[in-house]
Amino acid sequence: MTVNAHPASQRGVDQLKLPWSLRAMRLGFRVLRVVSRRAAGRLALHLFVTPRRHSPPVRELEVLELGERFTVTDRGRSLAAWRWSREGGGPERGTAILVHGWEGRAGQLHGFVKPLQRAGFDVVAFDHVGHGESDGKRCSLPTMRNTLRAVAEQTLDDPAKGPACIVAHSMGTFAASLLLAEGWRETRACYLSPPDDLLVYFSHYLELITGSDELFDDLIRLMEERFGERAEEFEFRRLVEVLDQPLLVLHASDDQDVPIEAGRFVAAHWPGAQMIELDGLGHRRILRDPGAIRAAVSFLTE
Repeated sequence: MTVNAHPASQRGVDQLKLPWSLRAMRLGFRVLRVVSRRAAGRLALHLFVTPRRHSPPVRELEVLELGERFTVTDRGRSLAAWRWSREGGGPERGTAILVHGWEGRAGQLHGFVKPLQRAGFDVVAFDHVGHGESDGKRCSLPTMRNTLRAVAEQTLDDPAKGPACIVAHSMGTFAASLLLAEGWRETRACYLSPPDDLLVYFSHYLELITGSDELFDDLIRLMEERFGERAEEFEFRRLVEVLDQPLLVLHASDDQDVPIEAGRFVAAHWPGAQMIELDGLGHRRILRDPGAIRAAVSFLTE
């Protein structure tokens, strides 16, 4: 088993039937913690910021091939991106940016491309640093925010104003919220399976790989040292104080990565937000469900 570095991944692990590889990892952390607590914390951080890349299925590649492939540059790294122009003679609604989540890729949101084109949007999708076809091996929430900002700066006529709308999944919703809080005041947003408190999920991840959250303070301190930003700046409770853009939350009741309670919290605390709860779509099938896509596009074109 390869441990999935998703902050909420322990929800999918049966604590009574742990695979031998995870048991060995936990034992290794217990030993390393005794030898060097800092080394144990650094290893946990290394695992946490190292996403795995997954090969896209044919259905995603077919949509990507219809788009214009281009490169976004951010801090010397080349990021893979795609653009699709609007269709039809209807209204020109501006640009829609699609934002994938942790260990995701641009093609995961392929189901939104054609409906958004037909609705009058130019559509842009991209791979985060360390994901898909983009450069890099390490990623983090600050990195995802910076990547999204770079995409906006290099694709929009007025980057400070932000895109007309944004569709974001999972961890990508947090990156979007950071920029919405910075000044994208006129951007409509649709969030799919959004987490509510990343610090809680950091704790969950530590429990998954080490068997406890004893290294939590070490992990947070090391992350702050590495990325030069305070963890508290990424707390949703702080962000939502300045967020009031139109938002639709779509979340599945059987999501095993990010529980639906997280989506409910986001919708309840974001002024004016709407929420649609879905069944049987998990954490990723929701991205290609026709009903979810119709609901999102309808909201974004209001």
